[in-house]
Amino acid sequence: MLFGFVICLLFTIGNIDQVVNTPTGLPLIEVYYQATKSKSATNFLVIMPALMLFFGQFNDYASVSRLVWQFSKDNGLPFSNFFSRVSVFLPGVLTVLLNSLMQVHPKLKLPLNALALVSIISFIISIFYVISTTAFSAIISLATISLTLSYFPPIFFVTVQKLRGNPPQYGPFKLGRYGVLVNILALLYLVYVITWMPFPTILPVTASNMNYAGPLLGAVIIGALLDWIISGRKRFQMPVAPKI
Repeated sequence: MLFGFVICLLFTIGNIDQVVNTPTGLPLIEVYYQATKSKSATNFLVIMPALMLFFGQFNDYASVSRLVWQFSKDNGLPFSNFFSRVSVFLPGVLTVLLNSLMQVHPKLKLPLNALALVSIISFIISIFYVISTTAFSAIISLATISLTLSYFPPIFFVTVQKLRGNPPQYGPFKLGRYGVLVNILALLYLVYVITWMPFPTILPVTASNMNYAGPLLGAVIIGALLDWIISGRKRFQMPVAPKI
């Protein structure tokens, strides 16, 4: 779907200079307006993805908060005892006290502490957009390059095990003899993408258009390594799959 959208966008993008320097601050609005020549149609086309993003964020919050909660249960985060709690939301001044005392509520069972962490971080990131669009772009780019980088280790180790003749236990679907070829092609693609993602997109490079995703990713990795060296290796518990 995204490929089809990009093809349509390239054919209808119109005046590039107007798109880049649009007074709206959002190039996509200018693209829609140049393609439709109608403010009503432009508003409709902008509102539709905005509505999808609005409703989609609830799934995002639920998913990420559960990941934080589960990783905290394995003592993989600092202050894991706090973020691994499953609490109950009660209005009033007793909320903080009751949430700190109760580990599990028999009905609601909500990981409010993990959800609060995700909400606060999301709020801080949105503030960055107001303060500096360069910093905001760096954080957004960090998410993209981090997600892409996370695909490499599992595919690499699975490929190594296959080449050694000791493949992992397969699920209900496998590619047979083509699996190794697909894994190698995936690794080559990831190396190519990860290599070019941190590069600046505009020349000459200035402080405002520099791509800070690479240095920011390095800072995150260094921070994670320091946490592992200081206390993570002592508190982290490797998850064990339940026996069936």
